[in-house]
Amino acid sequence: MKILYFDCYSGISGDMVLGAFIDAGVPAEHLISSLNQLSVDGFHLEISKTTKGGISGTSCRVVIDRHEHVHRHYSDIEKIIVDSQLPEEVAQTALNIFKRVARAEAKVHNISFNRVHFHEVGAIDSIVDIVGAAICFHYLKPQRVYCSAINTGSGFVQCDHGILPVPAPATAEILTEVEIPMYAKFIDGESATPTGVAILAELATYTENIPPIKLKKIAYGFGEKEFKILNALRLLLGDAENQIYGDTITVLETNIDDMTGENAGYVMEKLFELPVRDAFYTSIYMKKNRPALRLTVICDEEQIDKVQALLFKETSTIGIRRTEAERAIMGRDFYALETPYGEVKIKKLVYDDISKEQPEYEDIRKIAQKTGKGFNEVMSCVQAMINK
Repeated sequence: MKILYFDCYSGISGDMVLGAFIDAGVPAEHLISSLNQLSVDGFHLEISKTTKGGISGTSCRVVIDRHEHVHRHYSDIEKIIVDSQLPEEVAQTALNIFKRVARAEAKVHNISFNRVHFHEVGAIDSIVDIVGAAICFHYLKPQRVYCSAINTGSGFVQCDHGILPVPAPATAEILTEVEIPMYAKFIDGESATPTGVAILAELATYTENIPPIKLKKIAYGFGEKEFKILNALRLLLGDAENQIYGDTITVLETNIDDMTGENAGYVMEKLFELPVRDAFYTSIYMKKNRPALRLTVICDEEQIDKVQALLFKETSTIGIRRTEAERAIMGRDFYALETPYGEVKIKKLVYDDISKEQPEYEDIRKIAQKTGKGFNEVMSCVQAMINK
């Protein structure tokens, strides 16, 4: 199974993505000829194999040949992509990425999705970066794509609307739709752009650790800015076995035969406030056929001391069993789905060739309460839209 892993230790931008893909083996000629199928001109790509910080990689820069004071709305960009001769899967991936950017801009500026506009230079640059990323992605045809947390940089950035904090508002907004963490270390300035983050959000699923992978190639896409650390997007390519995503958890258990129902409910509330990954009671029988409860708590290693202290304080237990367990996890990501009832967050789960998409319970519950419609009616409608 072909695996891609985006290592965003110094951020991510559209040109870094293109550079990394070309360095990974996508022919520059294929990228350029595919981009020429768009009804967009006034640009060219500057692609060069170079060395920075003693590391060999590829630089890909979108150069705008002319500057016109024209604004393009999302609908204009959508038409450009749909009317092209690009393969359907490439066009759809590009549109999904653009929708992430447009949704973020709409929310930041409190305007409708269709009123979001891109000035001429920004529109061309974004079209080339986003469509180019989709072209390269489908050329490589990976079966699974993962990513690290994103180093967004720190400080402030000059935008059309003034000087704003890093990450830029649109970049931060895109990250609210997915479970990709951000952090800032070693970089003074913006290292993650809305375009780069939107590409990553659409293509990759975050994993805390690099999944088991037999490396075949390591590629670098260089950014233009100079930082204290090497400004490059590292792309790892390789093969993996079926179980490609997992972690280790701690399971704490204790048997209790002298606690009231009220106390049991209170303990459960306090556990989830810590928080823990999961907790539940199981009815059991102990010595002398006493009915009792087995409390099972699943948590991360760093929460063990807090959980144990809580159980000793709030329950009658005098001993807690502790085991470490490995688990296989379906890779997960989130995206927003526009429905007749409003926006619903959808959880996308993948493992090998198995995939599932599930609406978030809280979103369905809120819609049912707000509209007065039945929970099952709302759920069925959203599920039908997912299955289209």
